[in-house]
Amino acid sequence: MYIIKRIFFTLIIIFTATACKELKIPGKIFESSERSKYERSFSGADSLMAQWKSSFSSAVANRLMVGESNAFTFFANQPQQHAVGYSLELKKGDQLVIEASGMTPPAKIFVDVFEPGTDTGKAKSEILENGKFTRFTETSGLHKVVIQPEIGYRNSFEMKIYTQPSIAFPVAGKGNRDVQSFWGASRDGGGRSHEGVDIFAPRGTPIVAVTDGFITRTGNQGLGGKQVWLRDGILGNSYYYAHLDSILTEGGRQVKTGDTLGRIGNTGNAAGGPTHLHFGIYTTGGAVDPYPYLRKRSIQASGTAAKLPEGKWIKSGTNLRSGPGTKYEILSTINTKMPVEILTAFGSWYHIKTADGKQGFVQGERLQK
Repeated sequence: MYIIKRIFFTLIIIFTATACKELKIPGKIFESSERSKYERSFSGADSLMAQWKSSFSSAVANRLMVGESNAFTFFANQPQQHAVGYSLELKKGDQLVIEASGMTPPAKIFVDVFEPGTDTGKAKSEILENGKFTRFTETSGLHKVVIQPEIGYRNSFEMKIYTQPSIAFPVAGKGNRDVQSFWGASRDGGGRSHEGVDIFAPRGTPIVAVTDGFITRTGNQGLGGKQVWLRDGILGNSYYYAHLDSILTEGGRQVKTGDTLGRIGNTGNAAGGPTHLHFGIYTTGGAVDPYPYLRKRSIQASGTAAKLPEGKWIKSGTNLRSGPGTKYEILSTINTKMPVEILTAFGSWYHIKTADGKQGFVQGERLQK
């Protein structure tokens, strides 16, 4: 009986293993990446998917850079479809925004954002929702953004990549120029460093909630004098307001972004000095620089979408730069006239790809028929 049972279970194991092999159950069947789901559902020619994936890998691997505010035209009307990849410097607290407009007909646009040190095989792809993608930056450093239309899209469209503050400004009617003491500044003769920023304003100027949340406590004590602590309900951050002249809220109260919490003063160890708000942010990992969270910044205006240049060759002696401007590094110099594909246009600068796979930015005047 024992031998029969052993044979029975052995046959079950062999059958199960064989069935799984024949069915070829995908190892990433529960993968939530939009890119992975699209690849599994695609029913077109294998060659199209292979080219699409190859273009993505090329965009991930390039060394191209952009600034923090960019408006550009994406030329998807090419013989081959391309993904574009650009690195930009982000700081913890920045809100990354990616937008697309002028897409006719509407199409899926895939976005991958790789944080510093991220394994490029483990990014969670997203798609633009209503033409927009936003992402809070958790880690400071160089991030890679890869953008790719779905297979078969054959029109040009406009894109923007930029950053915005992730919280509201904490002092009503004030802005960047009113921040005059920054994170890390020396205090007490070098005995400690500044864990926040100071925002200067006249006595009585309202200080406001930078996000929805609740007041954990208020008080009048220590270096901060009259102070308010606000906690958000999403990231679990605590926001510290100090040196107030008056407190206009209380512990346990729910507040909305923009609600008045108190008024600017100079209590605590700021007594006798200019009136200002000391503002700090405390995460589960400790204090962080608040300035990237609150710094106001402009968004580059959209222009009319650039037309694909008639010139599809670059002149001999053309420098390929890592970004759209002369301040960027020269990656290589093309010493012979050669045909190129034009991927995007940043004003008068074009992101091009040569026949041998080199990518870079060139000025429009370097293109010719």
